[in-house]
Amino acid sequence: MNEKDLKALKEMLSDSVFTMLQEKLAPIVGELSAAKAREVVQQMTAQRMIHGHDITLLSEKTKKDFATACSFIANKRLETLESAISTKANEALVIDQDNRGGFLVSQEVADAIMRIAASVGTILSQASQWKMSKDELAIPNYTGTFLTGSYIGVDVAGTIQGLAFGQAVLAVKKWQLAFAVGNDLLSDANVNVADWLLAIAGESLANMVDQQGFAGGSGLSLNSATVQGPFLGLLGLPTSTTIQENGLSAYLYYLGNSSTSGKTGFANTDVIADFSNAIGALEESVLEGAAHYMHRTVWANIRAQKDTAGNYVLAYASWAPDMLKNLVNGGPVKPAGYILDKPVYTNRWLPKLSATAANTPFAVTGNMKAMAFGDRGPMSVEVFTSGSFGSKEIALADQRGIVYRHRHALVPVLPRSFVIVSTSVS
Repeated sequence: MNEKDLKALKEMLSDSVFTMLQEKLAPIVGELSAAKAREVVQQMTAQRMIHGHDITLLSEKTKKDFATACSFIANKRLETLESAISTKANEALVIDQDNRGGFLVSQEVADAIMRIAASVGTILSQASQWKMSKDELAIPNYTGTFLTGSYIGVDVAGTIQGLAFGQAVLAVKKWQLAFAVGNDLLSDANVNVADWLLAIAGESLANMVDQQGFAGGSGLSLNSATVQGPFLGLLGLPTSTTIQENGLSAYLYYLGNSSTSGKTGFANTDVIADFSNAIGALEESVLEGAAHYMHRTVWANIRAQKDTAGNYVLAYASWAPDMLKNLVNGGPVKPAGYILDKPVYTNRWLPKLSATAANTPFAVTGNMKAMAFGDRGPMSVEVFTSGSFGSKEIALADQRGIVYRHRHALVPVLPRSFVIVSTSVS
């Protein structure tokens, strides 16, 4: 790209259109979500300029059709709608049944939203993907001991080793995102508006999957808030001090490898010793692709650790320069650093440093390929011109309510592939 194109790209990415749309959406979806959506949209715009297409792989026509569909659905202009959406469902708008409810976005658009979600979410970018044709899918997993075979002698029968299989069940649940937007925003159905609608849906879905995958479960406390949800997250798995061969259990590692070690705070982590032990607890078959997961504030504390001589371990570990690395601009999808050659991913849905407490799980070491995400599809979108959205009657506020729905499942297929790092009991 030449200097002229670079200048044009810079001007475009700082265009007032982005600011205007962000300002309009911020009161509706929140400042952070609007800022994240803007970041995704800017990346998509840059990708189109450089490569001729963005991560959605959608044509401009398909995007315009999607934005137009959102406008047409609200106005019930169904005679034109068929060119913009793939399926018209029953007029009763009952979403619970597969053959009824809402208006289904085309498979192209649904796939585009999933691609965006995978580009900003930890679990969706790393988990195993399963297409589901029914609401429950049993996935077999090997729960027996390692197979070794045996040596046989003359006229001596060899030992028989049995295969032991358990199963993890992907059970579909329904996710919904509802928010209101101004009629003036939807009045111009163009590529920019479609980008924002797609980005908000993808980013929100990625957030929810990360939340459920790490901290899901009924009543789990996370950063002074209670996390509810239909799925059991890694931090809520039943744990033991040894890996259980059967059942839904993970390995629990206490800092100092002792429940009475006196390391009751996240800051008590010995970055080399503790994460070395966590890696050592994993089976060798899952080491390739294993990583560390923690909140960015916990990682910030770890990378500022000092050795006994008062030197920063990150900067002055001359005795082992590759033991601990820091990478700028890392986070949920790109590594924020490395510990013992394993990448570190930070995620907002893991406990913050300020949430430190005794006997509290706060980090995960493991292979995210052992987490299964089941896509039940398709995705539906509805637009409402009246009704209460956030205690506000949208008809009186000159707004429209947009509701996305998607059915999916999430389950750790091999919980033994994860080590849950916790502070000591006392």
